[in-house]
Amino acid sequence: MSIQPYLLSLLFALSCSTRLTAAADLAPENLPGKSAEQASQTRQTQQTQKSDSVQLGNSSLPERAQNKGGKSKQQASSKSKSSSPVAAAPQAVPFKIGSKFSRTLQTVTGINFVTELVASQVAKSQIEKKTGGKAKVKVKTFSLTDLAAGKVKSVDVQLLDPKVKGSPLQAGDLRLTSDSPFWYEYRKGKDRKIGMQTPVVMTVKAEMSEAQIEKALNTPEISRTLKGLKLDLPGLGEQSLQVLKPKVDLKDDSITLDAVLVVEGAPIETGVPVKISAKPRLVEDRRIFLDDLKVDADGLVEPDKFSAFAQTLLNPLIDFSKLDRRDHAFRLNTLKIEGDEMVGSGKLLLAPKP
Repeated sequence: MSIQPYLLSLLFALSCSTRLTAAADLAPENLPGKSAEQASQTRQTQQTQKSDSVQLGNSSLPERAQNKGGKSKQQASSKSKSSSPVAAAPQAVPFKIGSKFSRTLQTVTGINFVTELVASQVAKSQIEKKTGGKAKVKVKTFSLTDLAAGKVKSVDVQLLDPKVKGSPLQAGDLRLTSDSPFWYEYRKGKDRKIGMQTPVVMTVKAEMSEAQIEKALNTPEISRTLKGLKLDLPGLGEQSLQVLKPKVDLKDDSITLDAVLVVEGAPIETGVPVKISAKPRLVEDRRIFLDDLKVDADGLVEPDKFSAFAQTLLNPLIDFSKLDRRDHAFRLNTLKIEGDEMVGSGKLLLAPKP
């Protein structure tokens, strides 16, 4: 590695110290031709002027401002200290990392910079290979030795239209940012399994277009939540219904869903096309409901009753708690429609496998 930056820094420091020394030599009390007594008088005069200026500054303030409404200087000082912002304590690392000396040495020598650059590129390549979408990855490390052990300071991942089978987050543009350091073991050890060694919470931000929402609704994981409603139909008894071929249209704060309702297991030709418009509403950070349902279907005699039927059938549209597993869970904090996109943010918990 080139040492030119360090030589330039050293030369700059030496030049600054030389200038400060020259300035001290040019001080009035150090000028040639002045005796020690004159220099002493000069210093006394400067100290007197400083004390006078402080007294003048205090006397120019109103007495109420000086004493903070009659409070003593000690009380005013304590109030000032209590109101001053306190620097947040650094976040504790939930696992053992390399010594401070080792981490500092690797930072100064540039090893950490190269490590983070290489780690980000490798992670980007692997994520794109597994998800099938475009990715941007930024990895922050404690040191090279810690990264080799799978200990990561933070990670920021942006995914554009991922295609991960079996995942509820397989459509849309996603951004995941770790809220704390985490430890992922990629090698099998004596006392540790491959995978997460410490739990970590990831902040997730998602943007989904109309086409991406349709894609998500057609996935097996989510389509399961749109079927299985048992309805007592006249002459047919209790039947389970399914929602097939859902199509989505986003406008203002509403969502329009075109689909086909069929008896579970029946051919789609026997189904009834329906058009449902509603306003999505997030409930308890885990379920999405559709409010103000309006239903339009061919041959619909009583639209109000059918709207109640559709509301019972579709709500909740999705329940994230049903997708929870022992090693991961997702919760949604915000949900809104912006133009032709649905935007949401939430938290993804990743935990060690039992």
